[in-house]
Amino acid sequence: MSYFYKRVNGMKKKQANNGEKLEFSKKLLLQESMLIWIITIAFIILAFVCVSNQYFGELPWLAAMCGFPWTAYGASQAFYFRKAEKENTEGGIKYEAVISQLKTNDNDPPAETITKDAAG
Repeated sequence: MSYFYKRVNGMKKKQANNGEKLEFSKKLLLQESMLIWIITIAFIILAFVCVSNQYFGELPWLAAMCGFPWTAYGASQAFYFRKAEKENTEGGIKYEAVISQLKTNDNDPPAETITKDAAG
């Protein structure tokens, strides 16, 4: 069982994940986000090492290797947000599922009606 932390009234509370898995696209964005930060920090350290060892040659390869992953990340985020928008607007998969669930819940009698009928 996995756990996550939720902030309640300014304090972190440990809660069970209840078997809910992240969607693949969200996992992909999280992994890509971690990877680009690792790459960015690694190349900043490499640039520092180059300058501290008095390498004063051209460093455009550092800028390119740091900039390309951020460009790819921006493109993948744009596609993810477009996918999420289509899912969560009218006609989308998630939107229709929630609306149908709300409609079935509206057809159920209120809880107080059920308890009054059961009591006699």
